[in-house]
Amino acid sequence: MSGLAFAQAPPPSHPLRFLATSLLWGAAAGAWLLVAGDNLLLSLHAPATLALVHVFTLGLLGNAMLGSLVQFLPVAAGSPLPLVRGVAPLHATFNLGVMLLLPAMAAHSAACGVLAVPLLLGTLALAAGAVLVAVARGSGARSVRTGIGLAAASLLATLALGAALLSMRLGWLVPARPLTAAHAGFGLLGWVLGLLAAVGGVVMPMLQGVRCITPAWRWGWLVLLAGLMLAVAADDFSVALPAAGSRSLATLPLLLFASTVIALQRRAPHRRGSMLRRFWALGSVALGGGALALWLPGRELLAGALLVAVGFPALVLGMAMEITGFLAWIALRRRLPRGVRVPGVGSLFDERHKRRVWWLHAAASLSLALACVLPGLARLAGALLLLAWLGAAWALWRCWHAASTWRP
Repeated sequence: MSGLAFAQAPPPSHPLRFLATSLLWGAAAGAWLLVAGDNLLLSLHAPATLALVHVFTLGLLGNAMLGSLVQFLPVAAGSPLPLVRGVAPLHATFNLGVMLLLPAMAAHSAACGVLAVPLLLGTLALAAGAVLVAVARGSGARSVRTGIGLAAASLLATLALGAALLSMRLGWLVPARPLTAAHAGFGLLGWVLGLLAAVGGVVMPMLQGVRCITPAWRWGWLVLLAGLMLAVAADDFSVALPAAGSRSLATLPLLLFASTVIALQRRAPHRRGSMLRRFWALGSVALGGGALALWLPGRELLAGALLVAVGFPALVLGMAMEITGFLAWIALRRRLPRGVRVPGVGSLFDERHKRRVWWLHAAASLSLALACVLPGLARLAGALLLLAWLGAAWALWRCWHAASTWRP
């Protein structure tokens, strides 16, 4: 904790608005699955299913990761964002763009697509550019800043490929090459996994008590990930890799990340943050299972659900609850005059609430995985997902309320 620059922290409302919105998008995904049922679990390539995938990747993961960066860059990476005053409008325009993208994908609404593309391209490109400027000017560990910069660059590539894919789907561009694999590769491996690995290298020793990852291992991971991103680009744009090669590109970093997290947790010299450890263990097991499911014939939907709807969300949710505890403590500290003793930074978010949220998400994750094999369970999975994400939102509100009403 001593390495955190709390004085550089932005106003707590800036990251909190993203984190709270991500939980609402998770609840929206559960509600959609509850209403639509097994129609969303028949094919990964169905328009409505693709739209649901983007509820998770953009609505849930996008908000959670942007909110985490707003807090992590200045406090833990020594890289303050240059657009602090623009966080509120960025949040509003980004989420408006996501809402317009869904009918554009699910119902081929050209009118929504015309509005969604510039909103998402503008806000996410601006956010990625701000992150690149921040890490270039920052003073934190170079390997951490490089990892975050690589993730931001992957986000820019994901945006360009996503805009091209949507234009092809709406008939604005003539399909030339299948860009789906590159879009998913840059988005899930470069942006999401790359950012989680960069941030995890800092927060896992700090909040989970694992051993610090040596700089040599960090740089090795970055070289591997950058090479994989180049290979993903070559697969779609120049050299067509065999199916086994494409699967290997996806499974290698996922299995390496998941196994590293589990190994570090098992050998941690100072175990702490028990519920964060559980969320990261759940997410890592799901990522490993999703990577292995890619090799099973006819199980693309199961693999996608384990990665996009279970694994990555479990990782970011665990971090979101920890960040919310920090934000509540910072808000409480700033509200009271100096000299007043306040509760510890880790005591405002009740561990019982975190434990309840974990059990809800474990049940929802299991039901969703079963529903991918037995589509008749889709509505049950949707109900449990809705309950799990609403439970997470309620726990977050309880933490913030406790800090807002605390008196000496």
